[in-house]
Amino acid sequence: MADVATFYKLLDLKETEKNLAQKDYQDSVDQFEEIATKLYHLLKQKEDAEAKYLQALKSTTNVSTLHLNQQYIARLDQQIGQLQPSVQQARGDMEQKQEVLSSAHVEMKKYEKIIERKEEYHRVSEIEHEKKEMDEISMQQFISQGS
Repeated sequence: MADVATFYKLLDLKETEKNLAQKDYQDSVDQFEEIATKLYHLLKQKEDAEAKYLQALKSTTNVSTLHLNQQYIARLDQQIGQLQPSVQQARGDMEQKQEVLSSAHVEMKKYEKIIERKEEYHRVSEIEHEKKEMDEISMQQFISQGS
């Protein structure tokens, strides 16, 4: 049963690794959500600005207002263009950390299964040993009663 203790120690190590991977993954999810939310808000602002611009085109609006709206939309486009690579990088980081987490979880489950099998083997061995002892005691009683 000493080797099961070793597997318990390894299981603790794997569980610690999994917990660290879980924390890293959650941090990457939070980072991705933060950046993606910024991108969403910029896209929403652009959509609203474009709707406002189209409405201004239909009404009698001076040229300077139209020009300001175009500049605002262009500035939003620039910010969106700058933010999109960050979103992709955060998504990639999140996916990579999810793979690490999945791998750590699988490793932990492997050790749990090994421990479970070793303990089951130990239980079966104990039962077999007890049966042999009982047979031996019965045999000795039988022999002593026959004498």
